Amino acid sequence: MKIGDYMSALRGAKRVLLELKRHGYEAYIVGGAVRDHLLKLPLTDVDITTNAKPYQVAKLFKTKPTGVKYGTVTVMMSDDTYEVTTYRIDGTYVDTRHPESVTYSDLVEEDVKRRDFRINGLLMDEREEIIDLVEGRQDIRDKIIRTIGDPLDRFNEDALRIMRAFYFQAKLGFDIDQDTLSAIEAQRHLLEKIAMERIMTEIIKLLKSTYAKRAIHAMVTTKVHTVLPGLEKGMIYIDGMQEVPFVDPFFTICFTLHGSIPDAWPFSNKHRHRYQMASQLANQYESFDAEALYTYGVDLCLLANKVNVMLKRARNQRTQIESDFQNLPIQSELDLKLRAHDLMRLTGKKAGAWLKEIQKEMVLAILNGRLENKKEALEQFVLERIKT
Repeated sequence: MKIGDYMSALRGAKRVLLELKRHGYEAYIVGGAVRDHLLKLPLTDVDITTNAKPYQVAKLFKTKPTGVKYGTVTVMMSDDTYEVTTYRIDGTYVDTRHPESVTYSDLVEEDVKRRDFRINGLLMDEREEIIDLVEGRQDIRDKIIRTIGDPLDRFNEDALRIMRAFYFQAKLGFDIDQDTLSAIEAQRHLLEKIAMERIMTEIIKLLKSTYAKRAIHAMVTTKVHTVLPGLEKGMIYIDGMQEVPFVDPFFTICFTLHGSIPDAWPFSNKHRHRYQMASQLANQYESFDAEALYTYGVDLCLLANKVNVMLKRARNQRTQIESDFQNLPIQSELDLKLRAHDLMRLTGKKAGAWLKEIQKEMVLAILNGRLENKKEALEQFVLERIKT
């Protein structure tokens, strides 16, 4: 949901509830918005549940059919949007993620029972009165994350709930109930059936959260790290650190210790290259000379050094790396005082692979202090190079 501010989002949701009730339907705010409202946290989304069918909701509001198969339409109101879903009972889960079918229900109790965690099973009406059918309020008071009903059933229905449990722990700082933890450990292999895009999204959200360290420890304790390709060694190491690294250092540490990036991770080409190169540099360099800084750039060298500092392999060289990069005698082939057309004129040769080769030799000689980046010196270097 696009959020203007907390009160605006809540006021808009209440207007949706009132409009549905004015036409004879039941309607409640449900899920994370109720939980965060009680915890006085900023709202990140507001979901509404109702006994009105999607086509009935569409008659009352401007909507988009964002999930009609599962009874959901998105209501657009001013600058905010709200997902409105019909009370439902889920059919058999066939892919450890989605129900094969859904059946609409007239009872909000049936809808609440299919949800993931008790802290997310609370309802709130337009007067901000809380309806608690699953003891979710008690779990919020006790700072506990536990499933609604049997945790084995909940995770077997949707294995992504395993990662969601860790995300909520990272966000809220709550403990995960022991029975829920045991079920996570027993069913961690189900994550292998979940699209890696979804798992990666939850991990990134987790790493950006206040209590990420608690969640990482729980993931290692329940052995979930063993089913996340390439992360096992890194997560064991990170679990012993005082603070959990942010996203880029986290993945770079993991892939540095693993030795490669498994193909399973759906990183963008940009991020895959970044993690691959930084992990290679971390394993190859303790410090960065002029050639390394020129070849790989300051950003990758800084990330590699940060990772090696965290791995206790090197001292923090940030200031030195930034200073050395700024003081490089040349930072790009474009900085050469002898351009490609000058080289062709000087040698009488046509364009070809030889151009790149000799430009590379000039750059390396300049970086190593054996050659000045002056036209006359470069011309002399090229002429001598051609004679040999």
